[in-house]
Amino acid sequence: MSFLEQLLMDFRALQNYRESAGYETSAYDFNLLPFITFCGNNYPGATSITKDIVDSWLACRSYNTASSQAVFISCLRQYTKFINALGKKAFIPDEDYIVKRERFIPCIFQDYELTAFFRAVDAVKPRPKIWRRDIVLPVLFRMIYCCGMRPGEPLRLKNEDDDLRTGDIYVRQAKGSKDRHIIVSEDMLQLCIKYNALAGPREWFFQKWDGTPLPTYWLDSQFHQCVDRSGMPKRGKPRPYDLRHAFATRNLMRWTDEGRDVMTLLPYLSTYMGHSHFQYTLYYVHLLPERLRSSVGVAWSQFDAIYGEVDADEES
Repeated sequence: MSFLEQLLMDFRALQNYRESAGYETSAYDFNLLPFITFCGNNYPGATSITKDIVDSWLACRSYNTASSQAVFISCLRQYTKFINALGKKAFIPDEDYIVKRERFIPCIFQDYELTAFFRAVDAVKPRPKIWRRDIVLPVLFRMIYCCGMRPGEPLRLKNEDDDLRTGDIYVRQAKGSKDRHIIVSEDMLQLCIKYNALAGPREWFFQKWDGTPLPTYWLDSQFHQCVDRSGMPKRGKPRPYDLRHAFATRNLMRWTDEGRDVMTLLPYLSTYMGHSHFQYTLYYVHLLPERLRSSVGVAWSQFDAIYGEVDADEES
C-alpha cells in the first residue's frame, strides 16, 4: 500500500468515526485532503506524517489568514491523534503550532459585483466528466446566496432533502449537529426543478460523477475562478462564505429601507440561518452602511448594551 493510500484509508476511517458520532466532517475534507495529496506526491516513500512534512506544507501553502492556518492545524491534530490511536505513528502538532486567531473582515459585495460574479458563474463552460459544473455552479452558488446557507451545507444535501413541490429544504448536520428546514423563494425553487431534471437520478443533490457528494475544496476553487473571471475590482479576499454574509446584510438593509421593525425580525433571520447563538446574527448589524446604522427608529445601541461587542464567527 502506498503512503497516499495509507493516509486516505486512515482519513476515511476518521470521517466515518466522526459521522457516526454526529460530528461535522466537511471542514476536514477541505483542510486535510489537499495536505494528504501533497504528502503522497512529495513524499511517496514516507511511512508516516512527520514534523518535517508538516513544516514543508506550511512553508509552501499560503493561507489567507492566521485563523485559516489555525483551523488546518486543529484538523491535522485530530487526524494524527486518530492515526496514533490506531497503533500507528504520526506527528501530532502541539500548542506551539496554533497561530493566534485574528478577526477576518468579510467582503461585502456591491450589487454590481454580485451581478458580475453570477454572470461569470453562468458563463462556465462544460468540461467532460468534471462533475457537470456548468449546471451545478449556477444553482449551488445561488443556493448559498439566496438561502443564506453555509458553503458546506448544500454539498451535504441528499436528493430527498429537497422537496421540489413545496420548496422546503432539509439541512442536515448544520453547525452543532442541528438540523433545520428552510423555505426557498419561487425563483430558487424553479431553478432547482430545472437542475434536478438535468442532473437525473442520484443520491446527493450536488453529486460527483462517482456518486459521492462534491467536496468543499472544489467549491472554494470554483468560486475563486469565477471571481477572477468576473472582472470585478480586486478588493479584499472574497470567500464563498461572503455570499452568506451578503444574504444577511441585504435582508437587514431591505428591512431598514422599507421601514420595518428590524429588531423584531432579527430572531427570524437567526433561525433561518441556523445560528446557534443570537449574537452571531447581531454581528451583521456591524457590517451595515453607516446610513442604515444611524437610521431613526432602529435602536442599534440596544444591541451593544445587551450583547456587547459581537465578533465574527467564520462558521456561524
